Amino acid sequence: MYAPVRRLLAACSVLALTVVSTAVLAQSNPTPQKPQADKPKAVRSIPYVSITGEDGKQRHYETNAIPLLFNRACFGWRMYLGGPNRVVSLKEVLTTSQPAEQVIAGPETEVSADKTRATTRMLETVQDGVLQRSWCIIPGDPPGTYTYDISIDGEPRGEFVFCAIEVPDQNPNTDPRDLNCPNKFNSVERAQPPRQRTPS
Repeated sequence: MYAPVRRLLAACSVLALTVVSTAVLAQSNPTPQKPQADKPKAVRSIPYVSITGEDGKQRHYETNAIPLLFNRACFGWRMYLGGPNRVVSLKEVLTTSQPAEQVIAGPETEVSADKTRATTRMLETVQDGVLQRSWCIIPGDPPGTYTYDISIDGEPRGEFVFCAIEVPDQNPNTDPRDLNCPNKFNSVERAQPPRQRTPS
């Protein structure tokens, strides 16, 4: 099935998972301003895909369309839970609409006999209010619907639905946002409305 990846290394920092827009207000008489402290970034729960190109660099996308690029594409979820850094009990059930030819998973993962379901139970760390996991595509992974059902500390917390799409030429420059898939999600950066100045 898929080789699991607990964290996408530094992918979180590169991945366009946060949307921050700034609006510059024109002022007729600009005055020197004090430097502002970093503002907190908006964090969302999202599905994502990363692809390693021929140059070895990873490209990251907020989408649920997975190109079946063997040993190059990974897909996962990022969930915003908030609160302090802590360890939680995670149950992740990954279900595919067709069986995988093979499954590479650790001892914390139980695979169904028909190779369409991988259930992972483990302790994971919530870092800066965020929990995330991913799996990578290997030869024999089937096209079709892939669904993650996530429970945290025994409570259902979310579902992420992906569609896996064959890429016959295995082109590492495939952009998953260009793939056709039912219920496709592609993130759109939305500009925030400009802040109103208070009269002085």
